Amino acid sequence: MGFMDQLKEQFSFSELTGLYQSYKSGELDVAAILNDEFMQKYTDFDNMAAFMTKLGIQDKNQFIDFMKDRTNRQHADQVVKEHSQFDSLIEMAKKALEK
Repeated sequence: MGFMDQLKEQFSFSELTGLYQSYKSGELDVAAILNDEFMQKYTDFDNMAAFMTKLGIQDKNQFIDFMKDRTNRQHADQVVKEHSQFDSLIEMAKKALEK
C-alpha cells in the first residue's frame, strides 16, 4: 500500500485536502505537529529531533520526502511501533493533528 493510499485510508477527503494545501503553502510544520509535549506524552522520545535521528533524518525539511519512499515508511512505522503507543506513523500523525 502506497503512502497516499495509507493517507486515504486514515483521513477523510477534507482532511487530506487541508493537509495537502498546508503542505503546498509551506504551512504544514511537522515539528509543530510533533512538538516536544506530544512526543514526550505519546512516545519514548523527548522531542522531534530525537525521533528524526532514530529515523536517520538530518533535517525536518526532509521528513515529507523521506516518507515518500516505501522502505522508509516501513522503517518509520517500526520505530513508531517500538517507541510509542501507535502502530504506524500515519496513526501517530493523525493523533498529533487532533491537538
